[in-house]
Amino acid sequence: MNKILSLLFMIVLSFLPTCVSACSMYKITENGKTIVGNNEDWFNPNNQFWFEPAELTKFGVMYMGQLDNFAQGAMNEKGLMFDGFSVSFLAINHTEGKTKIPIGQAIKHIMQSMHTVEEVKVFLETINLSTLTNSMLVFVDQTGTYLVVEGDELFIGHESEKAFSNFYYSQTKSLDQVNVAHFQKGQKFLQSSKSQSTLQYCAQAMSHFAQNSLTSATQYSTIYDLNALKLRVYLFHDFTQFVEIDLKKELEKGLHKTMIADLFPKESIGYQHYLKYNDPENPTLYIEEITGASHKTEQELHALEFADDLNQIGYDWMKSRKNPQAAIKILEYGTRLMPNNDDLYDSLGEAYLMNNDCSNSIKNYKKSLSINPENVNALEKMKLCTQSQDIP
Repeated sequence: MNKILSLLFMIVLSFLPTCVSACSMYKITENGKTIVGNNEDWFNPNNQFWFEPAELTKFGVMYMGQLDNFAQGAMNEKGLMFDGFSVSFLAINHTEGKTKIPIGQAIKHIMQSMHTVEEVKVFLETINLSTLTNSMLVFVDQTGTYLVVEGDELFIGHESEKAFSNFYYSQTKSLDQVNVAHFQKGQKFLQSSKSQSTLQYCAQAMSHFAQNSLTSATQYSTIYDLNALKLRVYLFHDFTQFVEIDLKKELEKGLHKTMIADLFPKESIGYQHYLKYNDPENPTLYIEEITGASHKTEQELHALEFADDLNQIGYDWMKSRKNPQAAIKILEYGTRLMPNNDDLYDSLGEAYLMNNDCSNSIKNYKKSLSINPENVNALEKMKLCTQSQDIP
């Protein structure tokens, strides 16, 4: 991957508390009971829950996210929850005089000390939110009141039902115009069914918002009862089985974490997918299965930006798990699928370089350059490799 793009990708993962692909959320409040459903859509099944019990002045919180311990969602013991969404760029201009702190730190403070969205709004209005130009946050409390954070726009709503996805409500005149297929599918279900403030109905709704596409799949779904402080968890868009978690009981166990996949039976669809993704000997198996079933041409894969997904998976093996051999297998498979993609060859060059194989590293950097002569990163890496190994 181009060096600058690689750096930007790692920065995004480090600072934004959102899913980095498409996600969805639905909340319903009825008879004093609020239920919220959430789908996390991404390619990586390595997700976890972690529990931080209450302290003298801090509420107990359950967080969820990837292995970097950066929360992409949470619920506290006062029935406040949040989730994040990746969205198109929206400039944030109102930053002068506001406190500049990492957004993750701000969210942790919220979850440890607040129980209403009105409190959250007052606090966030004092914070510099300039890192959220491609992100939206949604908070819901026990009353069913919600707060949407769209950079400069923070607004509270009280509707009994509300669905959210990867678009800005402030920029949308009609939901019919929202060009998000899984959101429209979910909307059709909501319009044609009798809504109920139950965990079961909300899970049924989220099954219609779920995805199982080539470039994005629902890795897990959480259904919260914000009043009873319980939630149901579904793994990898399989809504035939769930695990139920009692927040209070989990917080009583003290500080701990668990992989979401480990909560499910080993023979379940989601757990098997988790094993395939993390198989260092055959890391391309699950990719081969989904691409083989799709019968997409290179042009179609390019239009879906599938090379970006493969790059990110490769870098996950390289950077997070320090396994360049597995990254090489992923990226070589990618170049077979998309032999005219310069960025895949560039990433493959880096994987070989990390694996101390300068000969193959140079070979792939040259291939990247033959497709894109403007690839400065490839030229720099080839020069370093040639100098260190004395390869002509």
